[in-house]
Formats: sequence, C-alpha cells, structure tokens
Amino acid sequence: MSLSNPHEKGQPNPSTRWLEWNGEHGTISYYDKDAKQNIPVQLPFTFILLDELGSVRGWHDASQSGIYSNEVKDTRQDALIVKAFKGGTLAEGVYRDIKDRVNSLGGSFNTNCYIAFKNENGDLHIGAIRFKGAALAGWMEFRKQHRSDFYSKAIKIDGFLEGKKGKVVYRIPQFAMTQISPQTIEAAVGLDKTLQEFLKGYLSRNKQDQTEIVSQAQKDVGHHVGADDFENRPPAALPENAFISDDIPF
Repeated sequence: MSLSNPHEKGQPNPSTRWLEWNGEHGTISYYDKDAKQNIPVQLPFTFILLDELGSVRGWHDASQSGIYSNEVKDTRQDALIVKAFKGGTLAEGVYRDIKDRVNSLGGSFNTNCYIAFKNENGDLHIGAIRFKGAALAGWMEFRKQHRSDFYSKAIKIDGFLEGKKGKVVYRIPQFAMTQISPQTIEAAVGLDKTLQEFLKGYLSRNKQDQTEIVSQAQKDVGHHVGADDFENRPPAALPENAFISDDIPF
C-alpha cells in the first residue's frame, strides 16, 4: 500500500452477491448476512459471464469444519492451498497432484463464475455463482458446446434436469444462451474492468495470502457461510466428486 496506490493491498472483492446451485433441490440461493438466512433466487436466472476461477471446497470430518482454498486461474499450473477452518492445511499443489487426497478428506473442485447480474431493482452488479459436482459437470458440457458465445451473449438457468446415482436424486441446472442488448454488454464490460483490477491484485499475491483473503472474505461478507455453513455444516448427501472427470475446464 502506498500514497499513489492505496488499493495495492486489501482491495475488497467487488462481488455483491455470492450465489450457489443446490443440487438436492434444484434451486439457486445466496446468503444474506444481515438477515442471517439463505435467500432463494427465482428462476429463470440470467447472467453475463465475466471470468471463471477454480477452488476447492467441502467438509472436513476430522475437524468438523469447512474446507476452502485460494482461487486459481489455471488449475494445470497454479498451486492450490487447501485448508480446513479448524484442521489447518490439508494439501498443497496443482489440482491433478492433490485431487485424490483432497477428495478423500471431503473436498471437491468448484468453479467460481464471476458474473454480471441484475438485482431486484434492475441494476447490474458484479456477483459470483459456484458450481460443483453434477452441476459442474453440466456446466462443463454446456461450456464446450457454446464456447464461442460465452462472452457475447448472456446465460440463462431456466430449470433443471434430474438424475439419479444409486439412491441419490440430484438436479443439474438447465443452461441456455440468450441475447442481450448492446447497452447491457457495455455496462457489463465496465463491471469486468473493476473485477479484473481486483483479480490482478489478488492473483499477484502469494498463495498463502490468497487463501487468507478467501477465508477473511467468507467471514466478513457471509461468503457462502449460509449456503455451506463452513463452521458447522454436516457432510453433504450428494456424491459430488463422482461426477467430475480429469477434464477440469481450465
């Protein structure tokens, strides 16, 4: 931090809302820290993809606490530091080298999509939506099919497809591309400039600092504390890792 660059350190994540797909119920929600509850989001939900990073999240039985990691841009080259809130460091390295250990300890790969979305007043804001397990597999397939349109159109979740693995029923978001106005694209470009300024600073930090920034953000703004209940969440019923191949999307 300096006089000419006061945001060099500690620039807050610009996301105003952290959303997550619930594979059990086929719904989207976000945690409202002030209300201390999950707020459901009505479908269809439309967003513009700004950027995409990867991380590890989950539940660590041994310490009875949530698993988290730093966010990375390239899972093939960028190291992850995976921690449990009450269990310390669980694994370090690029995803392909640590995934077996991470999975055995209760972690799973997540893609964190930074997005532009309209709130209840119709104003465009920066947000983030996470996909894991079957939802991530569905996102990866959709991504392959529509790669050329990802940054020129909006993406809509207008329902879900139901699947079953053993006795577990799960629901995958149903994605579709949709047109957006030039004015909305222009506004989204402006938001992405703000996001990229944050990511430039975040990704330039060492991996340990990145991990601590994620941890602090969760505590400061309720970053999925409600959706995942990092401190006290019981193990998920959905076999999240069973749906993910080695073909991580980036």
